[in-house]
Amino acid sequence: MNRSEFTLEQWLGWMEKNHPVAIDLGLGRVQQVFTRLDLDFRQVCVITVAGTNGKGSTVSMLDAIYRQAGYKTACYTSPHLQIYNERVRLNGGLVTDQQLVSAFSAVDQACGDISLTYFEMGTLAALWLIAEQQPDVAILEVGLGGRLDAINVLDADVAVITTIDIDHVDWLGDDREKIGWEKAGIFRKEKPAVCGELKPPASIAEYARELGCELRQVNQSYEYHIKNDRRWSWEGRDLQGNIVSFSDLPLPQLPVQNAATAIQAVLLSGLLCSPESMAAGLQTAYVAGRMEQVAYQGRLFILDVAHNPQSAAYLADQLKQAEADGVVLILGMLADKDCASVMQSLAAVVTSWHLVTLDVPRGQTAEQLRAYLPQMNQASVMCHASVDAAISHLILADLPTSKKIVVAGSFYTVGDAYRVLKREVD
Repeated sequence: MNRSEFTLEQWLGWMEKNHPVAIDLGLGRVQQVFTRLDLDFRQVCVITVAGTNGKGSTVSMLDAIYRQAGYKTACYTSPHLQIYNERVRLNGGLVTDQQLVSAFSAVDQACGDISLTYFEMGTLAALWLIAEQQPDVAILEVGLGGRLDAINVLDADVAVITTIDIDHVDWLGDDREKIGWEKAGIFRKEKPAVCGELKPPASIAEYARELGCELRQVNQSYEYHIKNDRRWSWEGRDLQGNIVSFSDLPLPQLPVQNAATAIQAVLLSGLLCSPESMAAGLQTAYVAGRMEQVAYQGRLFILDVAHNPQSAAYLADQLKQAEADGVVLILGMLADKDCASVMQSLAAVVTSWHLVTLDVPRGQTAEQLRAYLPQMNQASVMCHASVDAAISHLILADLPTSKKIVVAGSFYTVGDAYRVLKREVD
């Protein structure tokens, strides 16, 4: 069948098999195709967001702030939870199947004899769609690392690093200095950069110095303070070096650390946003699968894509603050994640483990996960063939409503949960 006649589903299936390996870091092939596409971003403010955790939250808050201020926006994030269209948003709305089909066709024609991975093809298609729309600002999430990620073919006007932790060890290693250096690869010569990591590796500042970037570092160039359970404050400087402060902001739904990073990025972008736009944007920003509550069969499920030690520790802290009378955890993870450390971080709050098999490439079986449980684990443990099976078991178990049912460990785990839980919503 001629690819020009492909549906979106057919394109995605073809993309999964087109390249011999799923991850093939390096910009050589992507840069060639990007050059052939000849996309025009000269009038678009480009903000690139890298980091181990918090990328999606930061992108969402930046998008919401700019839209509140009246700017045309475009966002690219990955992976998706339910449908591929989630990856590209124009002015807050998902792109259509036909828009994606047109973009994939354009990239395919530009490829010629060059083979691209699923992610590389998707990234260039997103850039093609964004260039077609000519928004005021494009907010782009890095997929893996930074320096060699496909999104890095486009120069950022503002580069953002959210947090640094150990993840994707097979590709980025287990050294924070090296990981920091890889993520700082999105910095550009004499362009502003922001780092929201509270304990940044020295490699980030070193990389910025080499390029002559003005690096704004949390707790050095800007700072934030949580005043109580409803308000917080921020102080830093704008692009011209003028002091800017917000003394009484409402707490956002998303992590304050990422909100503070987003504010600094906005002030460096040159796009003017009022204090009211800032506050409203931070309040309305939302990301699916981050402490998200979904009702199903009379029970409330909390969905969170936490899948590395840093995000697991944050999830555990949030659950402690919620003062749950026990946490029932449905956990599914990929084999290349630090399963032991994730489970150790969550063990302090979990009273019942429900381990699930993920039937995807690199997916762990429930029994494999069981081997990573902390040695001193006192919580009950059950293994299930799937997320669906675990949810069905817990619904039938008729647990006290005081216990919180949490689904975590991977985008795949939360995605599977969505497919079960949305049956009632639909």
